[in-house]
Amino acid sequence: MQKRIWSALTLAVCVAAAPQVPVDAQEGRGRGLAAGGTIAGAGRGYPTPEQYAGSKEAQAHVARARAIAGSDPKLLARFENACGPLGPQRPALEAQNAGQKPAPPQPVEPVRIFDNLWYFGFNTVGAWAIQTSDGIILIDALNTVQDAETLIEPALRKVGLSPADVKYVIVGHGHFDHFGGAPYFQDKYKARIALSALDWDLIERPNPNANPAQANRPRPRRDVVVSDGQTITVGDATVTLMVTPGHTVGTLAYLIPVKYRGQPLTVLMLSGANITPDRASLTAFNRALDAAKAAGAQALINGHPGLFGDELGWMDQLRKNPNGPNDFVYTKDQFAKFIDIMKECAASRVVAMGL
Repeated sequence: MQKRIWSALTLAVCVAAAPQVPVDAQEGRGRGLAAGGTIAGAGRGYPTPEQYAGSKEAQAHVARARAIAGSDPKLLARFENACGPLGPQRPALEAQNAGQKPAPPQPVEPVRIFDNLWYFGFNTVGAWAIQTSDGIILIDALNTVQDAETLIEPALRKVGLSPADVKYVIVGHGHFDHFGGAPYFQDKYKARIALSALDWDLIERPNPNANPAQANRPRPRRDVVVSDGQTITVGDATVTLMVTPGHTVGTLAYLIPVKYRGQPLTVLMLSGANITPDRASLTAFNRALDAAKAAGAQALINGHPGLFGDELGWMDQLRKNPNGPNDFVYTKDQFAKFIDIMKECAASRVVAMGL
C-alpha cells in the first residue's frame, strides 16, 4: 500500500498544479492523460502523498477500508486500487506515472459481458450496448462520428444487433471520448441523446483555444436532460441515472439491469470513476453507492478499461470462454463490501485535503 502511495508522488504533484482541462482537450485514444475534469478545482482535487500519509483522519479511513477487505483476495485487490492519494487511475496515467509510454489505442473485438450487455471500442475507451425487448440503449459513443460509423455500427452488426434499433445514447459525461459519436446515431437513426443539464452546457461551450479539428467536431443537439434519480426505460430494461459531479460538473452514475446466465443482475457504472474533489461531490458519490447497495448490485463497469481492475484481461477471458468465470461478477456480500471500501477510500482523500 505504501509503495503505491509514494510511487504516485510525481503524478500527484503534476495533477495538483494542472489547470482545468477543457472539454475539447479530452481524448480517449490514449492522448487525454489529464486526471481532472472541467469542474472547478477538479485539477486540484487530490491530496499530495505527504498530505495523505500525514493525515490521521485519512489513514483511519484507509484502515477501515482495509479491515472491510479482510482476507478476500478480490476485495484486497480492489482496496489497493481504490485507496491512495489518487485513487483508481486510467492505465495511461499509471504508465505515465511510472515513466513508461502508455499502450497505444487499438480497437478490440466486441465482447459480451452479460447476456444482454456488450462492450465495443478501444483498449483505452469504449461504449456499451444494452439489448432490451424493444431496442438498444447505448452508453457512450466513443470519440468521433467516424468512430460511431466505422467501429460501433459494424460491432453492433457483428454481434447480431441492428444499429437502427438504438433508441437512446446515454452519455456519462461531457468529454469528447464519450459523446463524440452521438451525433451519428442522433442524425442517422433518430436516437435520443441523454446527458445531464450541466454537461449539456459543458459540451455546448467549445474551447476557444482548441485546434480546428477539435473545435469543428460535431456535437449532439440538446435532447434529453437527465436529472438526479431519473430513469430511462426501453422495453424490459430501466436504467437509473444519478448525477455524481467530480470528473465534470454533471457526470453520471448508472444502475443497469442485465441478465447473467439467465438470471437478473444489477450493474453499477461510474462514468467519472470515483473522483470526489470536495464534500459535495463525495456526498453525491456516496448517495450513488448507497443506491447500488440497496439494489443489490454485483458488478462495476466504466468507460475506460483497466480503471477498476484487469478489465481487458477479464474481457479476453470471456471471449475465449463465454461460459467460463466472469471476473466482473461479485457476490452480493462482496460487492456491498466493495462499495464500503470505495466510500472509505474516497473519504480518505477528501479529509486529507482538509475539506
